[in-house]
Amino acid sequence: MNENEMSFATVVVTYGSIGRFENLLKTIMSALEGGAKKIYLIDNSCSYDLKNKILDKIDEGKIDIVELDKNYGSLVGFSTGLQCALSDSLLKNSDYVLILDDDVILDKNFLKKFVVVERKWRSSGKHIWSLFREGRDQTVSNVADRNISYYQNSVAGFSIFRNKLNYTKRNNALGIPFFIPWAGTFLKKSELSQIDLPAEPYFVYEDDAAFSLNARDKGFDIYRSYDLKLFESSNSWFEEDMTSQSGYKLFYDGHAYPGRFLYKVRNNISLVNHRLITNKAKFITNLVIFILAGFVRYGRLNTNGFGRLWQLCSAVRDGLNDQLGENKSWKL
Repeated sequence: MNENEMSFATVVVTYGSIGRFENLLKTIMSALEGGAKKIYLIDNSCSYDLKNKILDKIDEGKIDIVELDKNYGSLVGFSTGLQCALSDSLLKNSDYVLILDDDVILDKNFLKKFVVVERKWRSSGKHIWSLFREGRDQTVSNVADRNISYYQNSVAGFSIFRNKLNYTKRNNALGIPFFIPWAGTFLKKSELSQIDLPAEPYFVYEDDAAFSLNARDKGFDIYRSYDLKLFESSNSWFEEDMTSQSGYKLFYDGHAYPGRFLYKVRNNISLVNHRLITNKAKFITNLVIFILAGFVRYGRLNTNGFGRLWQLCSAVRDGLNDQLGENKSWKL
């Protein structure tokens, strides 16, 4: 296999105001420059005329645009794009599909680098790839990857029962992440067709974690080469001055809308409760300490502080009871 013998299509989901368009355009152009033969662009109810603006910049033959009548969240957005790829008869089963957020940049030498990496590891068993989001992925260390035991019985990544067995030492340059984000997922169309898309109505957050588990359920390992990178073109909600901030701190400080934190906690609790509990007592212990310790450290003894604590407890209850979907009172 060489770079001239393989091809890929790209799924991109976007939403929101015209302020996101500049980075979206950079994402699409980087994918095309990196070798994508087709873009499936999902318009999750942008507040501007995305179609006319994008077709003014991109050849219509290179892009399929699907316009949704409202913002259905990341799961519906990405699932819609992936279904487009699966149903496109012009996309062969041997072609690859790359998933991107609307604010990441693909390396222009991606195909050349991927061919080298895949040739090295293709005999090591069934696998899909996750590109490394440089500067964004806080789960990576130089010597080890978090494994399933890191996440078992945890709450939004928190656990008081951690030990060295929660990490798998890396014996070579190959990363083996347990959970991966949508952005940077790279796999053949034939492989995508084997993996169930998440059915739970998460709305935002944890749907990519569920997809990671579904891939493993079908016998796929997840690989990451740190030569295959995505670059960020914007800051995340939890970043300030290039430094990651505690989601808990931002939630209680009131410097950000509470929705992102609440969706993350609620959906993670639902996911872990169904698929990653090995010891119910440990899970409940982590849950209680997660709530109390966060309030003790960041909460405020005033109306706003107790109001946020009540919101968090409601999100925890909803997660335990699988009350998912969009919560219109949780602003993003």
